[in-house]
Amino acid sequence: MRRSYVRVALAVTTLVALAFVIPLALLVQTAAQDRALREAERQALGLSAVVVVATDRDLVLNSIMSTEAGQQGRLAAHLPTLGTVGTSRVAPGAIIHVRQQQSAGTVNVAGGRAYLRPVALPEGLIAVIEVYVPSSSLRAGVGLAWLVLLGEAIVLVGVSTLLADRLAARVVRASGDLARTATSLGAGSLHARVRPSGPREIEEVGGALNVLADRFAELLATERALAANLSHRLRVPLTALRLNTEALPAGADRDRQLRVVDRLENEINAVIVEAARPLAARPRLRCDLAAVVTDRTEFWGALAEDQGRPWQAEPPPAGITVPAAFSVVAEALDVLLGNVFHHTPETAACRVSVQPGAEEVSVTVEDAGPGFRDPEAAVSRGASDADSTGLGLDIARRLAAETGGRFDVGRSELGGARVVLTLGVAGEDAPPRAERRPRFWRRLGGAHARR
Repeated sequence: MRRSYVRVALAVTTLVALAFVIPLALLVQTAAQDRALREAERQALGLSAVVVVATDRDLVLNSIMSTEAGQQGRLAAHLPTLGTVGTSRVAPGAIIHVRQQQSAGTVNVAGGRAYLRPVALPEGLIAVIEVYVPSSSLRAGVGLAWLVLLGEAIVLVGVSTLLADRLAARVVRASGDLARTATSLGAGSLHARVRPSGPREIEEVGGALNVLADRFAELLATERALAANLSHRLRVPLTALRLNTEALPAGADRDRQLRVVDRLENEINAVIVEAARPLAARPRLRCDLAAVVTDRTEFWGALAEDQGRPWQAEPPPAGITVPAAFSVVAEALDVLLGNVFHHTPETAACRVSVQPGAEEVSVTVEDAGPGFRDPEAAVSRGASDADSTGLGLDIARRLAAETGGRFDVGRSELGGARVVLTLGVAGEDAPPRAERRPRFWRRLGGAHARR
């Protein structure tokens, strides 16, 4: 932007300077020529009085030599009876033409111009006085005047360019401050503020950005407090749930329910901690996708065994790291698998598979249920064609978008729904392109799941 300002100022000022300098230069040249020709006319007039009364060549010659122009050989008189007296540089035809026209004029000669003036003599005769004006006289002072004009133009362009650069620097500095503050706010530094400067319009933008940042900080603090309060309110029913679970008879069901309660308590604690932590202090989250998929498929595989649901889960490849927290990815997988168990009959099969790529990895959940009546509406937040909140698939879609992936729903080869959660791979941890063979995952009870 700064260079653009300077270039525009340089171009405009140069054009303006040329528009004034060129006509002034021509005017100076014309004025110098007029000055030299007026001096020649004055000398011709001085000799005219002598020519009118002179009857002797010597008188005319003495009059010519008494002048500086005569001494320099620049003055001559063409007399009808006495001939040419002095130094002449014009052709005879030019003298004849002036006598016939009886009007003064100039002709170009070698090294300059000659001023010819007719003088009426007694008996109707015409004498012609010639004054030679050299080129140096015609250009006297022109070179210096042109240098002065050129210097003024250069100074004008330089000053204008300097002023434009200073103005542009002020604008660029203020705009850069705005950009840095906006970048800091986007990175989570909510304390960043603009020091309004520059032109009035940019100052107004800076002030508006500060007001927006203050308002955003207030709203975010309110939302954090609300999330923490709501999460804390869940502790009472969670405590009651734990007491009821601990009162169950000892066994695998009791242990499984306690693990669920423990996880729920950990999630509530995590929400409270994250709500109180500033955005800028939050670390970059990563997790092992294989660990998440293994954990959640084992959990839901046990429920599939209890229902007698056909269950197939391919082992995920190791070494795939995604830029999201373990709990967030687990929540998204729970949404996808929970929808299968909630919206399909117990006899409907379910299949989970992981497809790695160079820069992304996809987790596919398929079932043999009725599928989605409207796949587009299914991923809309708050929309649901069943007895649910309609937030689940939107949670998975947001996770995919935050990691640079995508979220797709469609029809499965099993006859029901097919949901593909594609996540971006974190950093250099690209998933290996190893061949995998599908196998059955062992359920919590130790038996193989049914296809």
